[in-house]
Amino acid sequence: MKNKILKIGISGIIGSGKSEAIKFFKWKRFPSYDLDEISKKIMQPGESCYKKIIKTFGDEILDKNKKINREEFRKIIFNDDNKRLKLNSIVHPELLKKVKEFSKKMNSKKKRLIFFEGALINKKTKIGDFLDYIILIKCTKKNIIKRVKDRDHVHFNEINTIFNIQNEIHKKKDMYDFVVTNNEKIDVFRTKLNSILEKISH
Repeated sequence: MKNKILKIGISGIIGSGKSEAIKFFKWKRFPSYDLDEISKKIMQPGESCYKKIIKTFGDEILDKNKKINREEFRKIIFNDDNKRLKLNSIVHPELLKKVKEFSKKMNSKKKRLIFFEGALINKKTKIGDFLDYIILIKCTKKNIIKRVKDRDHVHFNEINTIFNIQNEIHKKKDMYDFVVTNNEKIDVFRTKLNSILEKISH
């Protein structure tokens, strides 16, 4: 393991604490890569997935500036399993390509560990299969709804829909190497993360 860069995924439902975990690992001076942010970028006009998405879902998902209306598109995707799978088939291969490029770059810089943040990373995805470890962040529905409403100002019904879909995926614990709960104070959460870090880095 000493000469190999370890690639670690941070997964979890929206509002569970993935970003807080990444902040902790960044504080430990480990590089990170936000898959959710990259997926937004590659769906912009002129980017790799834009034309494929328009061809698949039609012009009706565009706003007046010819950009994908993320709020309306999200409603379509989270209410139709088949459409969500179609979107994943377009976006995920490009994300995997980006993950591999970043890993290669960090390996050339002699980094020891790198972290990838993404809501739906698990061992059954191609990205998850590429990673060495996956950490799932768990949190109560009550805490998640409060965090997301306060942070993103998203309507309760939309949060509830996203929660139910993502929670169904995250129920299968065998798709993760570590499961961490994030319902206590931040110091307790960081202690749990540090314990996992010690296990995987030795």
